[in-house]
Parts: sequence; C-alpha cells; structure tokens
Amino acid sequence: MSMITVTYPLGKLESGQPPAAMVAETRPWGFWATLGWFCVAVATYAAITFLFGAGYVIYSVLTHPEAAITFDSPTLDYLASAIAMPSAALVVMLAARYRGPALDYIGFARPRAQHILIGLASLSALWALWFGVLNLFPAYDQSRELIEEYRSILGNPAALAAYWLLGVVTAPVAEEIIFRGFIMRGWSASRLGVIGTIVLSSAAFAVAHVQYNPLGMFVVFTLGLHFAIARWRSGSTTLPIMMHMTWNFAVSLYCAWLI
Repeated sequence: MSMITVTYPLGKLESGQPPAAMVAETRPWGFWATLGWFCVAVATYAAITFLFGAGYVIYSVLTHPEAAITFDSPTLDYLASAIAMPSAALVVMLAARYRGPALDYIGFARPRAQHILIGLASLSALWALWFGVLNLFPAYDQSRELIEEYRSILGNPAALAAYWLLGVVTAPVAEEIIFRGFIMRGWSASRLGVIGTIVLSSAAFAVAHVQYNPLGMFVVFTLGLHFAIARWRSGSTTLPIMMHMTWNFAVSLYCAWLI
C-alpha cells in the first residue's frame, strides 16, 4: 500500500517504506469510509443550496405575493455555491480531524519552487492543447456559453463579485481540499493504490462538473489528472489549489476579455 504524506511525495513511497520519522502520524480513512464522508459532504452541499433556493422562494412569496416566482437570480446562485462548497470541505476537514491534525491529513504544506514552476508550465501546455482541440471541434466548445453567462451579469456588481469569489477562490480551495486532499489521502492508502486513486479521483472530479458537455467533462478529467499528479509528486495539496485557482482565473479573464 501507498499513501500520501505531507513530507513525502507519493512517488517515493511506492518503492518501499520510508523512514519511521517520515511516516505520517495519522492513519488514513479507508476506501469506503473516505467515500462515505465524501457522500456526506455532497449531501451537505445539496442541502445548503436547497435551503438557499427555498429561502428565496419564501422571501419572494412574502414580499411579492402577486408576482410569479422566478429562479433567475445569478447572485443567489453564486453565493449559494460559495457558501455550500466550503461547508462541504469543512465536513471532510472534520473527518480528517478524527485521524489527527486536519491540516496534516489534508496535506497543507509549502510546495517547492520547482514544483510550482512545473505545475504552472503543465497548465499552460494543457491550455494550449485544449484550445487547439476545441478550435478543431467548435460544435463542442462551450466557451460561448461561459462568455454569455459573464455578459449577463455585467450590470450586476453583486453577481460579478460573487462570480469571481466563487470561481477563483471558493471553488478551487474547497474542491482541492475534498478531491486532492481528503479523497486522495484515504484512497491511496487502500488497495486502489496511487495510480488508481489518481484516475478514479479525477473521474469523480469530472462527474462533479455535470454542467459541461462530454468533451467539457473530459477536459475537467485531464485537469483533475494534472492536479492529482501535482499532489502526488509535491506531497502538498497547496500546489493543486494554486494551479486550480490559476486555471479558473485564466478562464474567467478569457471570458471577460472576449466580451
């Protein structure tokens, strides 16, 4: 078995047991327990977004009983996700706390400069690759939808602020805590192993982005692979958080630029 530790990249652990001083003091959750906590986190996310929607309906009925109820509230949508995602991440952080220091379990550590440079360079290469592929298959390119979404909130400062908060800060941090921090730590210590964990956790990450078409979800899958490999080789979840934030910032900036 192999597992992710803060002080030791996964690749080092595959060839043998590290010195005792380098073994994490915490015992990871197993495959099924990790999956169970993940399901609790998903349920938490769903419950909070539902409560936001229900609260919006109740507020609309009480304040404008004569008007038809609509759910076209981008500010509410972004804020709901901006609150629900950290709440889901908090669930797995609490689960990690049962096994020891939560920050150590999740893998918060300062990545080396060389890992940061390699990670950002790989993102640039991936961006160029998918930009070329989507130009070859424009029918599957959803960038126009993203641009139209951004255009629709230009006159709404609150929605714009919530959009950038969610896309560049909240979503990257929360998703990396869940997928590359908690899930990778637990699954890599199971019989699934490191490579299986990288692939399966990236597939789960793609499935979580059902708002995209199949090609878009495959793009997300390749992103998940990049983030997972960065977590593996650096031994730090901080690095994929930085990479994820950079990617989302670039996508949002691209949409804003093309308006």
